[in-house]
Amino acid sequence: MFITIFLTIFLLGNFYVFIRGWQALSANTTARIIYTTLFICAAFSFVIGEFSERAGLIENNKVLILIGSTWLAFLLYALLFILMIDIVRGLNFFFHFLPAAEILKADNIPLKLMAGVISVSSLIVIAGVIIASSPVIRTVDIKIDKKGGIENSLNIVMASDIHLGNIVGRKKFQFLVDTINSLDPDIVLFPGDFFDETLGPVVKDNMGGLVESIRAKHGVYAVTGNHEYIGGVAEAVNFMQKHKIKVLRDETTEINGSILLAGREDKSITRFTGAKRKSIEDLLQGKNLKLPVILMDHQPFAIDESVKNNIDLHISGHTHNGQLWPLNFITDAIFEVACGFRKIGNTNVYVSKGYGTWGPPVRTSGRPEIIVFQIRFTE
Repeated sequence: MFITIFLTIFLLGNFYVFIRGWQALSANTTARIIYTTLFICAAFSFVIGEFSERAGLIENNKVLILIGSTWLAFLLYALLFILMIDIVRGLNFFFHFLPAAEILKADNIPLKLMAGVISVSSLIVIAGVIIASSPVIRTVDIKIDKKGGIENSLNIVMASDIHLGNIVGRKKFQFLVDTINSLDPDIVLFPGDFFDETLGPVVKDNMGGLVESIRAKHGVYAVTGNHEYIGGVAEAVNFMQKHKIKVLRDETTEINGSILLAGREDKSITRFTGAKRKSIEDLLQGKNLKLPVILMDHQPFAIDESVKNNIDLHISGHTHNGQLWPLNFITDAIFEVACGFRKIGNTNVYVSKGYGTWGPPVRTSGRPEIIVFQIRFTE
């Protein structure tokens, strides 16, 4: 269903932008041929790249996927600008405030508007690529009114939504690993979408050794995200476990006698397998709830369940804060907490913008982030 909806919107958006550009080139047949060729190549690079990778038809299609995925961001902004132009044209139909169509054509206004849309959209995408390549380290101070076992405080580093694969490759992941290690964490958490989709690019780039080089005093932990299920959850989990990441799949573990760390299966488990994940109540059954409880749940749909069960720190990702403005307004409408920190009742909630990107290597709704939770136990 998701693929059908995505392809429908993708095709309609491309068709609309293509037709408006075609109309702007009405007097030049050669320009139309060049325009059509370039448009088709750019528009279908992503689809061809994705399907050829899954089918094993193309050995190395990173360039194709990069072009196609970047086009998705360009298409969004070109579409928005063209819609704005057409809204003005629609208003002019009723109020007649623009010069006559013949005068506009004589002054090459349609062609100038096309050039303006291409230029401004390209500049936005370039800025978005720079933003996506500039992660920020964000420190969040958390006070928990419980005794943390033998610990008075914990330094926890978290990076969600890495989307390791064709777009987020070895270089960007190396930066993440180096940054994590420089922060001297007690615990490292990866709350879902560690991989983009298939493991092929990760294995080809031999990134297993990089994963194993992450250092944390009390270990590295992860949960599944929807992209682990999209790409094959068994293979994804096996890769992480093989390279020293403990994946919590509806499990709770006690760390150093100081905290309970609970990890939920991603809610995609039902869509992909028909199974149901455990409730938080079941996860905590029989556990020492006098200890501080930290819970990872990739998609921030069940925050109310965490609040009901007095989870001390709920960690999610998934939203990317929309990744591309103005899509962040959609995530704000869908999720109670779509981005950042909020305290609800006794529960500290953090939803991360994520480290990597899905689709376009572009961000225009905020910089990627690595989170440092500096947790103090007050009892």
